[in-house]
Amino acid sequence: MTWQRSAISVREIELQARQHAESIGRECLPGAIKDGSYLKAGSIGGERGSSLVLNLAGANRGMWRDWSNGDQGDMTVLVEKAMFGGDRAEAVKWLKSRLGLDDLDPDRLQRVRAQAAKEDERLEEAAAREAEAKKRGARALWLNAQEALADTPAARYLEARGIRIDALGHLPGALRYHAEVYNRDAGVKLPCMVSQMILPTGEHVATHRTWLGREPRTRAWVKADSADLGVPKGSAKKVIGKSRGAFVPLRKGASRQTMGRMRRPETLYVTEGIEDGLTVAMCKPEARVIAAYSLGNLGVIEFPPAIETIVLVADRDDGAREQELLERAIAKQQARGHRLQLVMPPVGFKDINAWLLAGEAA
Repeated sequence: MTWQRSAISVREIELQARQHAESIGRECLPGAIKDGSYLKAGSIGGERGSSLVLNLAGANRGMWRDWSNGDQGDMTVLVEKAMFGGDRAEAVKWLKSRLGLDDLDPDRLQRVRAQAAKEDERLEEAAAREAEAKKRGARALWLNAQEALADTPAARYLEARGIRIDALGHLPGALRYHAEVYNRDAGVKLPCMVSQMILPTGEHVATHRTWLGREPRTRAWVKADSADLGVPKGSAKKVIGKSRGAFVPLRKGASRQTMGRMRRPETLYVTEGIEDGLTVAMCKPEARVIAAYSLGNLGVIEFPPAIETIVLVADRDDGAREQELLERAIAKQQARGHRLQLVMPPVGFKDINAWLLAGEAA
């Protein structure tokens, strides 16, 4: 007897795929490496690296994000982008075959649907609990840190980056210092600059961590990945909590008002990194400045209408991928009604802080 092709939904296929996140993930990302409860790759291209992270456990199993550009999605989107160049129909067709869901008899179709409905409800409840727990953890980390940043390794680190407290007048209240924050890569607790990440409404939803250590030769305070502490390159900075749409507030500008209380049009200076943002604040004391963490994240921050102009002080990344991310972030903010101005350091300097350290930023 031949059964009629089932009308199983994409969502039901997705929930089945999440139960096989690791095996499907490895097919999509051939160069990926398993790290605890995650599968990590350099990008959607599947090469080695750590920018793209696929969750293998918990409420977010099967969900992934590329931290270099803000791209994210579920298993269906991963298959669609990694294997079929954005063709969703082909991705769904492949998943149905891969999961043995091509032709289902009525009884099995009913069982699959019942299982999917139950799993959907469970995941939704678990995701809400996890998100709230991460938010509480992010807040607790920041609240338990030392409020006065001066005379701490964090202040010494910033000074080594050319950021002078006397030029700033004061260090931002969003930045704090914690002497012992666990770093999973090194397997030990390390000194850390912890930075509050908020939504435009002012809600604290995530905390940015910059682990620190002593440079072996000079003994200067540097990022932990330059201090021979077992922290891989590029892994000295991480976020706990839900950072999407959030930013580190560094300066309120001449109005001294939070974004939620702004009444008159203002110009906002935006950088990716905290050090670059502090460089801008030092050079332009009356400017409103934030650090958006990444270009991908900048594109999703929903600034209030009073932010009339956004001056994006971008890193000088000449790769095609970086240019695409930059253009996408600009287009998203323009679509929300903001004017965009782009500022970059001169050729030969990676970012505005590097320019400052060379003694040429004005």
